Amino acid sequence: MNNYKDRKYARCVKKSNSSSDNGYDEEELSISSTAALGILGGTFIVGLISGKLLSMLMKSK
Repeated sequence: MNNYKDRKYARCVKKSNSSSDNGYDEEELSISSTAALGILGGTFIVGLISGKLLSMLMKSK
């Protein structure tokens, strides 16, 4: 009983959107945004400390 030749159009494959896939994407996004905020915060602190050290060196001369 092969009725594939009788079809006029191809049968489409249904895409399933499961909640576990969406949860994984949101978790990955929150981890990367947390890492980005950590990098920005660390860069700010390093810049602040280096600026303080430079200003202390400039005042001593």
